[in-house]
Amino acid sequence: DLPVLNVGDGMSLPAALTAIGFTASNKEAKRKIAEGAVKLDDEALSDPGMVLTVAQGAQRRLSLGRKKHGIVTR
Repeated sequence: DLPVLNVGDGMSLPAALTAIGFTASNKEAKRKIAEGAVKLDDEALSDPGMVLTVAQGAQRRLSLGRKKHGIVTR
C-alpha cells in the first residue's frame, strides 16, 4: 500500500516530501529535488519552491528515487 498525503489548497514540495515520510527534513528534501530524484507522475521536478497542488478529487503519484512512491490527493 502506498502512503497517501492530502495537500489541501497547496503545500510546498519539500514540506510534502517530509509530510509523506520520504525525507527526515525539508533540507534533505531540497537536496533530493536538486539531485533530480523527485518526480510527480513520472515528470522530474527541479524547483524546491514549487507549491504542490492537486485538482479536487484527483490523485497524483509522487516519487523519490526508484523505491519510494506515494499518492497525493486533495
